[in-house]
Amino acid sequence: MMQMVRRHKRSLLLTLILAIFVSVYSQSNDSTRFSKYPYLFILDENQEPSITDEQFYKVALKVIFPVDVFYLDSSQEEIKELIQNLIPQINTDSLKPHSMMVRGSSSPEGPYRWNRTLGDERSAHTFNYINRHLKFPEEHSTHDSRPEDYQQLLYLMKEAKDPSYRIVKSLVDKYYQAGMLSQLKQHLKRIDGGKLWNRLYKQYYPKLRVARVVLFFKKQPSEPYMAQPSLAQPSQPEPYMAPPPDSIAVEILPEPVVIEPFEGSLPILHPTEIIPEPVNPEVSYIPERHYRRHIIGIRTNLLYDFFYLPGHYWAPSPNIQLEYYPLTGHITANLGFTGPYWHHWSRQQFWQIRDYVLEGRYYYIGGGQFIGPYASAYVHTNIFGIGLSKTKGWEGEGLGAGAIFGYTMPISRNKRWRLEFSLGVGFYQAKHDPYIYGNPKSSVEDGLYYYDYLGKKENFKERNHVFTWIGPTNLGVHLTYDLLYRRIHKKGVSFNRSELYQRKKGGADE
Repeated sequence: MMQMVRRHKRSLLLTLILAIFVSVYSQSNDSTRFSKYPYLFILDENQEPSITDEQFYKVALKVIFPVDVFYLDSSQEEIKELIQNLIPQINTDSLKPHSMMVRGSSSPEGPYRWNRTLGDERSAHTFNYINRHLKFPEEHSTHDSRPEDYQQLLYLMKEAKDPSYRIVKSLVDKYYQAGMLSQLKQHLKRIDGGKLWNRLYKQYYPKLRVARVVLFFKKQPSEPYMAQPSLAQPSQPEPYMAPPPDSIAVEILPEPVVIEPFEGSLPILHPTEIIPEPVNPEVSYIPERHYRRHIIGIRTNLLYDFFYLPGHYWAPSPNIQLEYYPLTGHITANLGFTGPYWHHWSRQQFWQIRDYVLEGRYYYIGGGQFIGPYASAYVHTNIFGIGLSKTKGWEGEGLGAGAIFGYTMPISRNKRWRLEFSLGVGFYQAKHDPYIYGNPKSSVEDGLYYYDYLGKKENFKERNHVFTWIGPTNLGVHLTYDLLYRRIHKKGVSFNRSELYQRKKGGADE
């Protein structure tokens, strides 16, 4: 009997040791598998999410966005890692999704209203995309934004031990809490002749164009679930059945590593907290930078500027176009002039033209943007004197009309500079007279130019020759610069692209 008891004790001890070993191995294996996901937090059954700003910035999944873009790129490595590697490890019996915290942010350059839109949209797009794969209860989850995230900028600079950290922090403390965002930007741009702002723009601002994500899960209750007895057969107990999962979940993760607190004045961020634009009750006006609509653009055709007549000579043709942009709509008006006046007396070569163009354009993209594809109709007239050699020269006047198809696109961040490509077809007719160098009857080169005519003087008629052309009439690679802008709060125009507006706090436009 005693021998049987010892045998049972030995079996129980071996079973206990084996269970402990399996448990430790399983937890170690989970730790190894999920250590790459520091943005996942596991909560006890009665525990609520709590995370500070420094923890949030440190561990959050960072979804990077290009400048002025808020649509999420699902091909990013961070998103692919989350969707392709994490979700296949889901175990719905261990954890259930509790809440998701997403914060979108933007860098300081550009107007505040647009930056706020970028932050909001980046947060919303990221939240919706992840929530399609990991279903979190909406009542616990939140997504907000922090436009022009100067606190994160300071955090990055302090972490990098940036020598300009104290300067930037002093300016943020001075202007940010007072709601003077425009003054803050202007002051930063003036430091060291703009070198500090340019360095911040290249080194730190790309890291501010992000949406940060932190996920919270709760442990499932470990008690077995027993179904209620059946009314039809009260004496027959129902078999054990596991409860259906509330939503998709992931496996148990190791507790997050303790993060050293960041020495700063960052506030504690709660999952439902929305960070508003900073205001100061003592400030009666809030400065805002408003961006104006362009009204006049100036353009040049680079192909004319560097024109070369094949087989003869280089003859750059200075040209200019002025384009008028209405406040909205699709149609613009252009007035153009081309005026080369080159001559090579020793070779009897000339390139002298006066060409005037009137053009009306229709841009397919409306709303006052005036970019992208367009079609136009034009008329032009010119006078010319062209000489290729002693015996080949023409002078006269021409008239033409046609249609142009083109495409224009911005090439600068503020869209003030644009590049344009165009091709025109149409009708052109010129009345002209050929001329030569030297007397055509005596063949004496007396330093004068004569009409290439050997008939009777009384029968001579000027512009007796007609040249007609139907086909390609225009080819262009244009460089455009917005010269003048409409004032917003005053009448008139200005060379400045933006203006500072003092918005009254509490007014109708707040």
